[in-house]
Amino acid sequence: MKIIISGYGTMGKVVESLALERGIEIVGIFSNTDIKCPYKVYTDANKIKDADCIIDFSHPNLTKKLLEASSIHKTPIVVATTGAREKLQELMDEESKNIPIFFSANMSYGVYVLTELLKYVTPLLSSYDIEILEKHHNKKIDAPSGTAIKLLEAIQSVDNSYYPIYDRSQNEHLRDNKEIGISVMRGGTIVGEHEILYAGTDEVIEIVHRAQSKKIFADGALKAGMKLKDKENGFYTFENL
Repeated sequence: MKIIISGYGTMGKVVESLALERGIEIVGIFSNTDIKCPYKVYTDANKIKDADCIIDFSHPNLTKKLLEASSIHKTPIVVATTGAREKLQELMDEESKNIPIFFSANMSYGVYVLTELLKYVTPLLSSYDIEILEKHHNKKIDAPSGTAIKLLEAIQSVDNSYYPIYDRSQNEHLRDNKEIGISVMRGGTIVGEHEILYAGTDEVIEIVHRAQSKKIFADGALKAGMKLKDKENGFYTFENL
């Protein structure tokens, strides 16, 4: 497989390292500036060529340029950019008519399994209070994480009466059984932790996912790219890839 990496920051370099380990050819980097690297640098998405797939761990502004040029470059895209769904979902839906597009708020397959687990567990624990806690490194800007929102949506998909509370200091009231408190922690070099707590009478059930390396996200993106390059045009997620 031949890939172009969109964004050459921390995650872009993790993708680079893992791709080289696996014999995947990197034919270019897409960037909004002319960076120094051992590959061809594309600053114009319309000029992208010769790749089986684009792996995008960049920024929504850069992702938008890739998507808008899809009818020209015709290259499948794995979108793994933080915040892309909130800002670009309509554009991804539209541009998926031109190319295959894969998106996940978290590229870890384990997190996908976690969301499926929540869909099963939540109806069995309908009388329990639910809380979501996410922890990340001190360089992460957005909050709550896209994964925390993904977990919330998994719960809401089986019962849409659940709703989030992000700041209880601004909501002084007796807790409602259908509210889900979402708490955020930022510090150090925490790769990513997500905990879902079901609190009942005299017992608590905790479900936790801990990312121990950024490699799990690069691994998920590259595996998605391997499958995506042979797919028909359309919008793909872990559920339908």
